[in-house]
Amino acid sequence: MIDRKSLTIVDCDGHLMESMEELAQYADGGVRTAAAEPRVFFRGPFPSLDGLHFLNAGTAQSIAGAQREYASSHRPGSAEDWVVLLERAGIKDTVLFTSEGLTVGLLRLTDYTVALCRAYNDYVADRYRRVSKRLHPVALIPMQDPKEAAKELRRAVRELDLQGAMLPSTGLDLDLGHEYYWPVYETAAELGCTLAVHGGSNVGLGLNSFNHLIASHVVHHPVPLMYACVSMVYRGVFDKWKDLRVAFMEGGCAWTVLLLDRIARDQQLMGGLPRSFDDYLTGGQILVGCEGEDASLPYLAGRVGIEPFAYSSDYPHEVDYKAAVHEIDETLESTELSDEHKAAVLGLNAQRFFRL
Repeated sequence: MIDRKSLTIVDCDGHLMESMEELAQYADGGVRTAAAEPRVFFRGPFPSLDGLHFLNAGTAQSIAGAQREYASSHRPGSAEDWVVLLERAGIKDTVLFTSEGLTVGLLRLTDYTVALCRAYNDYVADRYRRVSKRLHPVALIPMQDPKEAAKELRRAVRELDLQGAMLPSTGLDLDLGHEYYWPVYETAAELGCTLAVHGGSNVGLGLNSFNHLIASHVVHHPVPLMYACVSMVYRGVFDKWKDLRVAFMEGGCAWTVLLLDRIARDQQLMGGLPRSFDDYLTGGQILVGCEGEDASLPYLAGRVGIEPFAYSSDYPHEVDYKAAVHEIDETLESTELSDEHKAAVLGLNAQRFFRL
């Protein structure tokens, strides 16, 4: 039986925790004011996720009934904290997504959004990427203006050495496969970088009357990933750019079972795709973040193979240091996954997909 020491472990979805005071040092104008004086703007330079998430940390802690344990004595989610976590947990690399910036799709002022994304990318390049080459921050780009988004993606990848860019799963006016956004996909394919749709806000999902974070959480991460994936597949994004790679994060992997069944059924009845969804999922253009305890993972490994799935820690959001390590151990202890499956999902798949 394999163990952690014998594996290359890669976390495909960790989170950096922004310091607004630090970010302000990389910003100008209204962005700097909002970051430096967040009380004036209620929260900071980014909008609130929704009417539930602002209590997320406290709610999660009260439900768990225990104090959270972070990896180090450094600021949780800082580069220094992440470096310690990688060493303690035996993780080789981590791909880091924003925390505050998960709401970037909700912004409506284009010039402000462009300036905020530039400031954020300068900040994470300096305070995370340059601290350790094992930290791979993902950029924010202003999808509200695809030409500006493509321009910032190019700068982020070529000048700042960032991994690629996050696409917000909610907030934008059009579905992510829409031709309006194609300049971004063309640029990403040309650069050979990754894009990642990441769950966040529950705005626009028909959940406005939900008054409990956990009830909303059941659906507000996986459902928009399904929307985005279906949109990109049926609008021909993956067929037009064969080199485009898109990850789908923060929704587990069970949503792909529903798409496999529904798309196969509709293909029989109505057609509409040049190939099966199985082919899209397993063709190297899609990666799905999952946890070791996902009960659907062994089934999917048997049905389509393990290659599209990769370990996601989500540290330090829903999990603390002990939980992140526990998820690795759960995968290793699984009696339903082979050693080859475990090695792939814990590191090899993400390492190949993100070209680390």
